[in-house]
Amino acid sequence: MRTIHGLFCLGLVGCNPYKPEIELNEGNLPPSVDEQPKDSTAKDSTATGTVDSALNQPAQEPAQPAQEPSQPAQEPDSSPEPNNDADGDGISDVHEGRDNPNGPPDTDGDGIFDYLDFDSDNDGISDTDEGMPQTNQGLPPDSDGDGTPDYKDLDSDNDGLPDNSETTNDSDGDGIRDFQDPMNDCPTPSLNLIAISTSFNNPIGIDFHEYSNTVVMSVNYSSGNPNALETVEFDGSHQQFSNINSLSNEVKIATVRSGNPQPFMAGELFVGNGVDGQIVRISADGTTYTNPWVDLPGSNNGLMRGSMYIDRTGAYNGDLIVATTNGEVWRVDESGNPIFLVDLNVHLEGLVTIPDAPVRYGPLAGRIIVGSETEGRMYAVAADGTYDIYTPGVNIEDIDLISPRENFFGVNYGSSRLLGASYADFESVVGDILLTQESPSGSSLYRMWWDGVTVQTEMFPLSQSSENPSQWEHVTFAGAGIVEIPDPDVGGITPN
Repeated sequence: MRTIHGLFCLGLVGCNPYKPEIELNEGNLPPSVDEQPKDSTAKDSTATGTVDSALNQPAQEPAQPAQEPSQPAQEPDSSPEPNNDADGDGISDVHEGRDNPNGPPDTDGDGIFDYLDFDSDNDGISDTDEGMPQTNQGLPPDSDGDGTPDYKDLDSDNDGLPDNSETTNDSDGDGIRDFQDPMNDCPTPSLNLIAISTSFNNPIGIDFHEYSNTVVMSVNYSSGNPNALETVEFDGSHQQFSNINSLSNEVKIATVRSGNPQPFMAGELFVGNGVDGQIVRISADGTTYTNPWVDLPGSNNGLMRGSMYIDRTGAYNGDLIVATTNGEVWRVDESGNPIFLVDLNVHLEGLVTIPDAPVRYGPLAGRIIVGSETEGRMYAVAADGTYDIYTPGVNIEDIDLISPRENFFGVNYGSSRLLGASYADFESVVGDILLTQESPSGSSLYRMWWDGVTVQTEMFPLSQSSENPSQWEHVTFAGAGIVEIPDPDVGGITPN
């Protein structure tokens, strides 16, 4: 089943032109494995919707007498030949900056000049691969036209995905390799959902806990007693995480990953406590917590069971983004300062921030997208609080970005167990958006992507051997393994 939701009104039945709903190896080296903010004290209940790289030196002179110092290994090649290619990567030494008057560049700072380096930007893709196809002028390509050639560019196609998370494959068969291709036009792959053998007591929320390389879950719904959080180890055993308890209602989790621009510590957790407008902060090791850490200004904000997410794109400076059950969307910085964005006046569930890469995500780029399960809508909120409305044909329970080399795990509440799938099942759609629907209908997992013209959604089909979900709650992608789903960095299973 495929539904295509247009960005403009193009004569669609029931489309309101003023406030439309948008229906939507290099040489001898191996490759790498791999908004204005509103015053936070004054909330406006009326939101405004808008349409929507072996070093080959030149031959050395005969050895000098022992008392003479030897030539430094990084002495620039002084050969006048413009077509010399000292590292044999297919890019001439001149183009790699050998004759730069300020000295040859060393893009990745590894101590090896680019013209001698097999992988000048250290992204795991060789200069030989990133130097092709050359332009008509014989220059190495600059796929995104940003002035930085691919062999020095960590995101060659400017699709919001670093090159080290893409490959030299051509997944969609359009003749453009993945790391140079911002458009993902490949078919939606089938998934093989596997039941994780360990069971849980009324689980709800889930996220990847990088600090311990496990997944962390909220359990014992709806009282949060005797404990509210557990981590799941590789062998399937689960351990109490933190002595915090009595977190009532549905507890959704947001964890911090490394590289966040805010001074959050990787592994810190944020959850709701079942009290209107309150957010709890828990240390990475679970030993300390602040309850509440933030109490949103005003009253009747709603509960945090809407969703929470730590921005990983930088578009919101790594802030904690929260959506409440009463329809409010806020961002909170590391110091606990809340900034109000918008009140959508509807129960919200599911939340993610989208990389600011229009070529890949179209009108969703740089937005916070949140779901309204009861309405069957998705809101794309900008940093200034304006928003667009989409009707993707999914009653959204959760939203995630499909992460590279991370396994999928989802809380199948109907069985109090986890269902998982190998990262390999998702490799061809890395960077696309995953929408999860609670009620069962096939996989109830949907791929959303921008094809250059429209935002499209399509359900992931299931393989013949796949488990069938009975009721999804929250899901996540994690660089961890659990029993039947191996750790991506230890061993994987082949795509079905």
